[in-house]
Amino acid sequence: MFFHAKHSMLRWRLKYAKNISIQPNSICIVWTAGSIRMIRLGKEIFLRRFKMNRRPNFIEDVHSIYTLKGSKAFQGFEINRTLFEGASQYQDIAIYENDSLGRVLTLDGIIQITECDEFVYQEMMAHVPLFSHENPEHVLIIGGGDGGILREVLRHNDVKKVVMSEIDQIVIDACVEYMPSVNNAGKVYRDPRTQLIVGDAFAYVQETELKFDAVIIDSTDPTGPGEKLFSHEFYKNVVKILNKNALISTQGGVPLFQPGEVGNTHSCLKDAGLNASCYIAAVPTYYGGYMTLGFGALNSKWSLPDLETLEQRFKRACIRTKHYSPAMHRASFVLPPWIEDDINTKSNKKEEAA
Repeated sequence: MFFHAKHSMLRWRLKYAKNISIQPNSICIVWTAGSIRMIRLGKEIFLRRFKMNRRPNFIEDVHSIYTLKGSKAFQGFEINRTLFEGASQYQDIAIYENDSLGRVLTLDGIIQITECDEFVYQEMMAHVPLFSHENPEHVLIIGGGDGGILREVLRHNDVKKVVMSEIDQIVIDACVEYMPSVNNAGKVYRDPRTQLIVGDAFAYVQETELKFDAVIIDSTDPTGPGEKLFSHEFYKNVVKILNKNALISTQGGVPLFQPGEVGNTHSCLKDAGLNASCYIAAVPTYYGGYMTLGFGALNSKWSLPDLETLEQRFKRACIRTKHYSPAMHRASFVLPPWIEDDINTKSNKKEEAA
């Protein structure tokens, strides 16, 4: 643990770090003017010098399904209030409140959204495919039980019908009651254009006879109920329900701690016959920062619309956004080399195996 203090304040005034969670026998590195000191906090000193916060804390074992060996990575926050804790047949569900983050939805101990930055994810998942399409009238949302992506899709007046397939009714109900800012207090479900289907999206895609101009796949991590939504079979079924010139966006994980997930998503899109690419969004409360989003076009000749076209569509829509803009739209498809490498490594391995 690292502290920065003035030299004159150092001697046992570490009490100013009282809100930092330190374990007994921890090594603390204390920086002062001109020197660095390491102090091992024995149990007695630990208890005396650090007044531990009595409030409970949420600790997320970050993407442990990807960390098969070695030390773990964690993130956490102080819980001011527990608003909801429950379990469905599919997952554990909790909604907490924190002064900095606002209300926080977690599923199976993994942060899904926070009020302070959910708009970044929701806007980029929804507006990138919809403004990339010339006239998206029929939209399918898979997952998205918090209602945020549905909220953004319904802001497009040209959209005539939105089908949302979410497996867990308890997630929907909890978010309507305890996270009303995300779903307009449930009004998104009462919009006449909305058709809510509570059930298995994998089965829905197999069975529906409807066709869509855009499909937005807001799945959880590839465990539990969301695992099937990362399969090649699922994406091949999605292609069958697409209209001509249809587009797909899908979450591709946080590549820093989920290496290979975006590569797998890209591979699934490509193998299903789609013109596959990827874009990014920085969501601070997703541990690792960069969130990758897969993108697929049914038209093999599709290309990213130019800035002028996007600006015209955005202006015509009369939508006010916090994060999305036409310039951000185009910039999000520029990937750092390390994310490109993650995608290419997966593609190269698949080609070698073939």
